[in-house]
Amino acid sequence: MNVMTDIQPTRLLIAAMGGEGGGVLAGWLTEAALDAGLWVQRTSVPGVAQRTGATTYYLEFMPKTGAVKPVMALHPAPGRVDVMVATELLEAMRMVNAGFVTPDRTQLFASRHRTFTVDEKSAMEDGRLDVEPMVATCCAFAAKALIRDFSEIAQRETAHLNSVVMGLLAGSGALPIPEESCRAAIKAGKRASDANLRGFEAGLALVKEAETVPDLRGATKAAPAPSAASDPQPVLHATPETEFLPPEVAGLAAEGVRRLTDFQDRAYAEQYLAHLRRIAAHTAATPEMLAALARHMAVRMSYEDTHRVAELKLRQARLSRVQAEAKARPGDIVDVMEYMKPGPEEVFGMLPRKLGTRLVAMSQRRGWGKLSFPMKVRTTRFSGFIRLRFLAAAKRWRPRSLRHAEEMEWLDGWLGHVERALELAPDAAIEIVETARLVRGYGSTFKRGLRNWRLIEAEMIAPCLNGSLPANMLAEGVLQARLAAVKDPESAALDTVVASFRDVALAKAS
Repeated sequence: MNVMTDIQPTRLLIAAMGGEGGGVLAGWLTEAALDAGLWVQRTSVPGVAQRTGATTYYLEFMPKTGAVKPVMALHPAPGRVDVMVATELLEAMRMVNAGFVTPDRTQLFASRHRTFTVDEKSAMEDGRLDVEPMVATCCAFAAKALIRDFSEIAQRETAHLNSVVMGLLAGSGALPIPEESCRAAIKAGKRASDANLRGFEAGLALVKEAETVPDLRGATKAAPAPSAASDPQPVLHATPETEFLPPEVAGLAAEGVRRLTDFQDRAYAEQYLAHLRRIAAHTAATPEMLAALARHMAVRMSYEDTHRVAELKLRQARLSRVQAEAKARPGDIVDVMEYMKPGPEEVFGMLPRKLGTRLVAMSQRRGWGKLSFPMKVRTTRFSGFIRLRFLAAAKRWRPRSLRHAEEMEWLDGWLGHVERALELAPDAAIEIVETARLVRGYGSTFKRGLRNWRLIEAEMIAPCLNGSLPANMLAEGVLQARLAAVKDPESAALDTVVASFRDVALAKAS
């Protein structure tokens, strides 16, 4: 006779993105549980894509108390997950939001590294989600939480992320599986390797080193280690040439000089300093406004053209990052294929202004705006490397190009508005400076941002500064317009804000 017991399974839910070895991890855990004499059941639900839904793996473990295998659940239930593993921070937040992480029972192991979503990468401004509130939320909803950058640990050990997580689970005691059974499962796996064992040992070490702090509910949490987002920002030191600026601005300006010297040359960086000196001479210029100006002007003056893209793709730092992402071991050959698709504006923008202007006008008349020139360039082969090297070296002719002339024309107009605002509406100066956030990138992103900026300039900035509309409405109006442009890339929200601003401003002016 089968005797029913009150023994409940230990429930584990894993949320992993594609390429992280979540299936292999679930397989290791299954084999380790069997080796330990446990009943185990495993199911998985594939995600739609790497950034629209992780693949989840659900496992239940029970001790063998009889010959009859117990009936276990096929899917996790909110509020009934004992151990939650998320291999990326936003995936952890999704699991919290779905109710799978609860403060009365769930131990959470989450990697705080980020793989950005499409919405984050396509935002008109910096669309990245703030890491710290996500970490705080995860800790608040878990009985215990260990949040570290598992990906960084795996890269440091030249191991796989799933093996690090296996070590974390084995060392934490969160599952009823002995450490030796976990190690044996890795050794017996089809993909057994020294790298997997290194990752496993690194995970074990991380659990042992994690410091715990008391929780308000009396539980304990592994204190989350600071990430790049929460670390103190690197100190930017002033140089003699930037000492004319307030101390909190001089370091930013020095970094701007370094960036623009790298982008073009020293003479170009001197133009940047000349613009800063002119604006800083205004008595109404505040340190906050000057800091924003120094940052945004450096970014705008180092615009992304074909020369810059080619130059950055050849940087050793980028190649090292590609090798790390490919998990290449020392001695491995990594072949890099670059896919580029410049349009008429990017190609003709490299030409001298007069010639480039004529060709752009011709392409517009003939409807070539949506045409592109697809290129596949293997930068790790000599033929591909030399092509990009030539494009990068050709930046010496950049100051005579059409794109450069257009960028400098925009810069002069932007700075002119800032100077005029310092005289008529000082509180609006910083808001005008911040509109530079809208103009970034290249291709369609650049054109969309430039269109939005020009609309704000034509309907708000210029009329308020020339007296057609009340100048005291400018600061709030530009702020709301910028926020609307960031929120809605298709510009519908911005059009609505601009139209409302015009109606109210005209009513006050009459």
